Amino acid sequence: MKERLEEFTGQHFTCLKCGECCRWRHVPLTMRDIKVISRVKEPDAFIVIHGERKLVLDRRIWDSGCVFLHDTRCTIHDMNPLVCQLYPVCISETSLLEGSTPVMLQDGSPMYIYVDCSCRGVGTGEPLDIEEIKEKALLLRMYMLCTDLGTLIGWVTNENEKEKRKENEPARERRKERKRKTSI
Repeated sequence: MKERLEEFTGQHFTCLKCGECCRWRHVPLTMRDIKVISRVKEPDAFIVIHGERKLVLDRRIWDSGCVFLHDTRCTIHDMNPLVCQLYPVCISETSLLEGSTPVMLQDGSPMYIYVDCSCRGVGTGEPLDIEEIKEKALLLRMYMLCTDLGTLIGWVTNENEKEKRKENEPARERRKERKRKTSI
């Protein structure tokens, strides 16, 4: 499904649960997304590096679907990435369409907001909520500023060290107990 962007004008949308948005796209991940999803799957099972340093959700080879897509259902819908939560809305700090007008976010920064009209759910349901979009756009921008390959490596290293300390804790406790008993 090729994107067909139009400037946001209060379009209506309801998710038809067709799964098409979960195919063919590189979904950028924030460190927050990675940490949340890591509760159910190891990062190396769902992260790929796109371009030089951008972290994105991995896709299956056989159909280019997201690794979390099962038939047409997202298996991590309750913890899906912020970009997925925004879809069919697309945000950009630069204009993607000639004549676009930026919307001001809560912090006063400009953001261009578009809707992917190739999504069959656009034009149905309730109007998209501009305030919710602006809130998530601001969060996404802030989280993306803190997300890169170096941050991921640092976090994984820190998590591995925590795990090793946790594994060594019982042995440390046994040594303390033996020492306590021998000093009595």
